[in-house]
Amino acid sequence: MSYQIQVKGVTDEIKERLSASAERNFRSINQEALARIQFSFEVEDSLRSKSLQKMVDEGMAGKERAGSLNRLREIAAKARATVK
Repeated sequence: MSYQIQVKGVTDEIKERLSASAERNFRSINQEALARIQFSFEVEDSLRSKSLQKMVDEGMAGKERAGSLNRLREIAAKARATVK
């Protein structure tokens, strides 16, 4: 299913850059805008995956982050104090 969105507040500079990029890539301005939006999500997903993978790798290696055990103890103490 296809939807339409409208982007407001586009500066002349952005419009010109988008238009030039669309021309270089043999796309319409709409196709170029969609490709760039999709690419931004792919970059975001990739960065999130790398960050999560790093945490998993650290956990599997048994590495402790500095202060993590102390921070966990502080949180547990605060939780116990709240329950009383």
